[in-house]
Amino acid sequence: MTEIKSKSRTEELKESAYSKSPPPKKNLVKIIINFVIVLIVLGWAFNGANFNIRELIEGRKPLISTLGRMMPPDFKKIVDPNHYNKPEDLNIPQLFLPIPLEKVQAKHKETWWNNQFPQTILGSMIQTIQMAMAGTTIALFFAFPISFLAARNTSPHPLVYKTLKIILSVLRTIPELALGLIFVSAVGLGAFAGTMALAFGTTTVLIKLVSESIERIDEGVVEAVKTTGANYFQILSFAVVPQMLPDLISFGLYRFETNIRAASVLGLIGAGGMGYLLNNAFRTFAYQEACAIVVILIVLVISVDNISARLRRLAI
Repeated sequence: MTEIKSKSRTEELKESAYSKSPPPKKNLVKIIINFVIVLIVLGWAFNGANFNIRELIEGRKPLISTLGRMMPPDFKKIVDPNHYNKPEDLNIPQLFLPIPLEKVQAKHKETWWNNQFPQTILGSMIQTIQMAMAGTTIALFFAFPISFLAARNTSPHPLVYKTLKIILSVLRTIPELALGLIFVSAVGLGAFAGTMALAFGTTTVLIKLVSESIERIDEGVVEAVKTTGANYFQILSFAVVPQMLPDLISFGLYRFETNIRAASVLGLIGAGGMGYLLNNAFRTFAYQEACAIVVILIVLVISVDNISARLRRLAI
């Protein structure tokens, strides 16, 4: 009985509060104007993108024909030993294990690993992972200390903070493909140029994300450490780093995922990775082989996403 009375009393208080509160303001004219503005902006965007649904419908036959030529995927090169061009003077253990070799054999082994194996589908997949991993590691190495300088609450001086913000905003506007072309012109074609492009682009993004994470930390912990007479580096070590470390790990894993995709695209300009083989397959009309590369890339990305998601949950 008491519970029923308390419930009815609660309902009465709610009704009383609702009746006394002012009705929500509904400016119909403002809503209509905003809706029209959104429609105009979207119309401008679709017009600039040359969006034409009729052309898409008319082009369905060539599209279906191309997709048909890509089926089924051709995985023969992956399992064909001749595709890997193994040196005749080396056996499998000598090629894959750190076994002492003669000078000529060692030279052949180095050439195969650096030049021939990356040109295979399996080799390019491994190289894509290596590029993403190395690029992300380099980016974390530089982003970690610079993020403290780029955060408002940990920067040693406002001038340092504002200067870094401007520089990073400019650098983040450079596309990774442009970075890849710049590094290709500097160090030549290959995975090294792609790795440096990934590292440079990832560093600018990580600094932004991690510095914003530092700005959101609990300042009470910082003040508590300050009261002990700690210096600047001790404050960072015991008050700031423990709070931002989970975000740093999460952001690093996320960028590793995106770098897998980016490394594949960088291959289109000769900066290593699977994109180079994919581009060659389409240019030579080897559509079934191209489909196999796409399938492998999809499986690789999904696998990395799942592994990264589990690692993020463990880190957080």
